[in-house]
Amino acid sequence: MKIVYISILLLLANPAAMAVQKAKIVSPEVEVYSEDDFDSPVLTVVHENESYLISNKTYGPFYRIKLNNGKVGYIVDYELDIEGKGRLKERDLDEVMMEEEAKAAKLPQATDEESEEEAQVFGQSYSGLTLQLINYHENTLGADQVDDLTGLGYKKIGDTSWSVLAAFKVPKYYTDKTGYSAKGLKLWGDIGFSNPITNLGNSEIRFSGSFFTQVSLIQLQTPTRKYDLHDITLGLALEVGWLVKFQKNAIDFAIKYYIDKSNYAGLGLSFLF
Repeated sequence: MKIVYISILLLLANPAAMAVQKAKIVSPEVEVYSEDDFDSPVLTVVHENESYLISNKTYGPFYRIKLNNGKVGYIVDYELDIEGKGRLKERDLDEVMMEEEAKAAKLPQATDEESEEEAQVFGQSYSGLTLQLINYHENTLGADQVDDLTGLGYKKIGDTSWSVLAAFKVPKYYTDKTGYSAKGLKLWGDIGFSNPITNLGNSEIRFSGSFFTQVSLIQLQTPTRKYDLHDITLGLALEVGWLVKFQKNAIDFAIKYYIDKSNYAGLGLSFLF
């Protein structure tokens, strides 16, 4: 009886354990796919007798698998010896799909609680609106110039992360240095990775690195003519963020450092879902 009570307490203390299971690879080399599709790219190859966490539920003929580097992929079910269940026999793909369709028609969908527990192990992506205050530096008009800009855009945080951002205010040094009026905007777009550093329960400290492009579309108006001061630069962005999760939604506080022709930084606040 003591063992039963201890087991129950352990499960209650770690609800994610109820949403996943452990399995051992049974073949010398098994491909792990990026999606639950045999035509999707292969992430890596796992080897016989290696053990991994997999999802409780199936995705067609696949289980989700969490690799040692933290990435998540999909592995075919008959290549696994599942702890407590054994190994499934290899089947013809048409037979597998027919079984899955029949099973889907009879079984209820996974509850939100089960999906949330699985997401604690396999990760979850968030996307939504982002606001960023940028202390922008630029080498133009014969010197290094500085101004504070406010950018508004859209952001996604996951294994692959990206964002687009626009600042609709023209830096004031264009008018201060020339004495003429200016209009236009600055755009940022980046794509890269995001990995958690520390898990704090309902929040996590994360780090991301990405390549970005910055586009300036500035038009200077003089009494006699208009001048287009357009520019495109490429650089590297490094970001440290605090992601606070509220079930399916999240708020992200971040500091981002842009490495460009002139380096600069920004503070970000994102409302994600």
